[in-house]
Amino acid sequence: MTKSTEKLKHTKSGVESVERALRLLEAFNMGDNGLALKELAQRTGLNKATILRLSASLEKFGYLTRDYDGIFHLGASLGHRSSVYRDNLQLGNIIRPALVELVEKTNETAAFHVLRGNSSVVLYCENSKRRMRYHIDEGEINPLNLGSSGKVLEAFVNPKTSQSKIIQDQGYYISYGERDPDIAGITVPILGRDSELIGVISLSGLISRFTDENIESFLEALISTSKKVSLAFGSK
Repeated sequence: MTKSTEKLKHTKSGVESVERALRLLEAFNMGDNGLALKELAQRTGLNKATILRLSASLEKFGYLTRDYDGIFHLGASLGHRSSVYRDNLQLGNIIRPALVELVEKTNETAAFHVLRGNSSVVLYCENSKRRMRYHIDEGEINPLNLGSSGKVLEAFVNPKTSQSKIIQDQGYYISYGERDPDIAGITVPILGRDSELIGVISLSGLISRFTDENIESFLEALISTSKKVSLAFGSK
């Protein structure tokens, strides 16, 4: 066998250790609240020793984490890679102008969040120009059980809960002081083709400005924006 033939064979066959590591990442499904070592072994067909060895490298680069109970979770690096991927697809060309328009209409902070593992990640944001405002940073990670963005994302991950059904029926969620006692937020989903969840768009600001009158206008702006953005993603 010539060297060129050996090289071609190696290219076609791939690298087994890389494929095993990818199998670990792909073992996680929507709605998983982390996976134990035993569950990972069952889903991937890999033995526990191999999983522990591969997970050490994946944890080093932030693609996998392990909590104090030994449960594995997807890491924040996947959110960053996803951000790069979506930028390559020019997602920002759709989302960023929409966020700017929302801030101009409402004077509150607007953000686009996506689901990553068991968390909500801020992919894009446009902060309010007010001196007293709620400031958000891109790449920020928040739990699903607190805040309007997390609750709406969770409504699509676990759609059978009573709260999820309410959120899906009304098409939005309003939170008051869930992550910070002085902050309120409103979030609506962004759906693509076949009602696939793309992400959510939120407005956040001081509770004192989230009056009944303002909430009505905030919702109107959010729903209008979500319809336009969803259409851009193929929603009917």
